[in-house]
Amino acid sequence: MCKNYECSFCGKEGVKLWRPYGAFKPLVCAECAETRQSPIEYYVLTWKKEGEKYIEEPTGEKLPLPKWIINEKGRVPNYRGPGPNGIEREMTDQLIINLKDVGFDSGKTALVPAVPYENYDDQFWTYGDVPQDKVEWWENFPTK
Repeated sequence: MCKNYECSFCGKEGVKLWRPYGAFKPLVCAECAETRQSPIEYYVLTWKKEGEKYIEEPTGEKLPLPKWIINEKGRVPNYRGPGPNGIEREMTDQLIINLKDVGFDSGKTALVPAVPYENYDDQFWTYGDVPQDKVEWWENFPTK
């Protein structure tokens, strides 16, 4: 693991970290990410069952998503709101947080898992190209 694998905000080491999509810094731990959550709204949908699948139709209404807590696998509920009959949709390892105070403009910065290359300091796998053994390493690393 790289020697600088620590949260840029609190200095915590030995836990999962996330990084902004398309950047290597800052690195953010779960606890700091949870405190920097950006308010997100989702579009309310109605669902119609057609055969074996559900078809969604937007109502035009938006509602705020509840604050999330990162689970042990490093995942949070997705940002699209509930599925048919209120069923929770799949989880995601991508976080959306506010990093305006450190130079990111929107206040809604997308973070992805910071999975380091072996033997390289401050370099991380591109999201989507991480080898499965590294995905498993990151998922099994402590979250908090």
